[in-house]
Amino acid sequence: MCTFKKICVTNRHLSERPLYEQLKIVFAISKPDIVILREKDLSEDEYRELAYKVKLLCDLYSVRLIVSKYYKIACELGTAVQLSIIDYESNIESLDVLKAWVSVHSLQEALRVSCAGANAIIAGHIYETDCKKGLPGRGIDFLTSIIEQVDIPVYAIGGIDELNIEEVSSAGASGACQMSYYMKL
Repeated sequence: MCTFKKICVTNRHLSERPLYEQLKIVFAISKPDIVILREKDLSEDEYRELAYKVKLLCDLYSVRLIVSKYYKIACELGTAVQLSIIDYESNIESLDVLKAWVSVHSLQEALRVSCAGANAIIAGHIYETDCKKGLPGRGIDFLTSIIEQVDIPVYAIGGIDELNIEEVSSAGASGACQMSYYMKL
């Protein structure tokens, strides 16, 4: 059994500081195991520039970096890539040897990507979250149903905080992805 991983998902718009400075604080105070660089609004060139800087910082602190969306940049940096199910299924042939973490929102999606060769699943959203205002969380039973039916690591995302992270761990998740917690430290 793998150790439960704590994953920082970035969103520089939630931080009062520039992202690079915020990550230095995150690494010093509450070192996560992994950072998913999720800056959706950046162009590929802007993202590449940021990813190279963040990769150096991650290497300095021994934190694993996962590139979001841009699988060519992940290949350049030698990292895994995190993709939506649509991006994963549309680009599966192009992913070559990359490790792919795929975000899913149903058991059926989890089963599809697991059978298609994804290396890990990010299942969400588990609890209510400001990122998905007005949508109820899918709950621990949703998470557990995926964990029980796939043979790859399943990470939980959505509304996870210090009050409910133990519930996620106890459900058997391989780890928890948190955005607000890390971006507002």
